[in-house]
Amino acid sequence: MNMSFYKLVAAMLLTAYANVVYAEPNETVFGENLYLTIGGYGCKACHGKYGNGAGNVGGNIRGSSLDQLNYALENEPTMQLLSDALAPEQRGLIVQYLASLGAMPLVEWNIGEDTDIKAQQLIPKQLSQLVVKNDTLVAIAVDLSPLAINQTLHIEPLDTQAVRFVAPAFSVSLQVNGQALQLLVNE
Repeated sequence: MNMSFYKLVAAMLLTAYANVVYAEPNETVFGENLYLTIGGYGCKACHGKYGNGAGNVGGNIRGSSLDQLNYALENEPTMQLLSDALAPEQRGLIVQYLASLGAMPLVEWNIGEDTDIKAQQLIPKQLSQLVVKNDTLVAIAVDLSPLAINQTLHIEPLDTQAVRFVAPAFSVSLQVNGQALQLLVNE
């Protein structure tokens, strides 16, 4: 093979490498990773995996601002433990992640031992997030096909999982172990 072929291949590889090295990072993903891991236990320890509080002591912080985060880091005793661990740019990344969560309507469903029917209103055709907490001691599976998602959400005992979905234009129902979540849309 001639030398120009090798130069072309080398140029392509260098271009590909440069694009990987200098590609713009997905700041929301970095913010999510910080949220889940900062300080060794993450914000999730007090605010839940998805910032919704999840019955934890910290409460719902979806959509919180940088001012709110900075205030909490300075004034809340538990948050003060993280203050030195979070550089200013990391705080901004976490707030971007929280803003992305706050932009979506939240649908929460705690599946426990009791037979229960929960209903929640949806805004049709809007990106929403379903957060399902498994309060049982057995793994559960939530069929998401009523939400036009060809997937089953598998949730281990005492764990929480979430899925983003576009709210349908009609009411639907999800069912697990005798419990139902009715997602109602004004038709």
